[in-house]
Amino acid sequence: MQLRELKEKDADRMLSWMHSEKSRDIFAKDFNNFTKDDVISFINKKNTSENINYACVDDNDNYLGTISLKNIDYENENAEYAISFMEEAQGTGAALYATKKILKLAFNDLKLKKVYLDVLETNKRANMFYKKVGFVYEGKFEKHIKKGNQLIDLYWYRMFDDEFKD
Repeated sequence: MQLRELKEKDADRMLSWMHSEKSRDIFAKDFNNFTKDDVISFINKKNTSENINYACVDDNDNYLGTISLKNIDYENENAEYAISFMEEAQGTGAALYATKKILKLAFNDLKLKKVYLDVLETNKRANMFYKKVGFVYEGKFEKHIKKGNQLIDLYWYRMFDDEFKD
């Protein structure tokens, strides 16, 4: 397993998780209308000082998921963590591997002090994963994201550099 730059060859696999029924339930963003061109456009946006996106791939270079640091704020020493993995990669340790790598980058290389994330309250698997990794629950925005006819709470987590265990 490794992290590498996203490549156009990853587009079909990225689009498959974006269009899966499960993704519609667990992500705040609705990816259902994304096209292959949208995905390729995202892939071709090179990493910047504000956003870093990597593919996590298996030993055969098959795309398993995307992990990112977004909205990197060097002045305030923080960034937003984001992760999305294909259902077939769940339970393989890929998300844990990728998370440790991106947090190591954030805290050791970029010298950030805080990494944060938000997640739907209804995404039970992700909430358990974030706690397992060491993210600390900070609070919620009640009835913040509309999914269908229901307003869902948005949970916020954070990790400080001195809490990171490599």
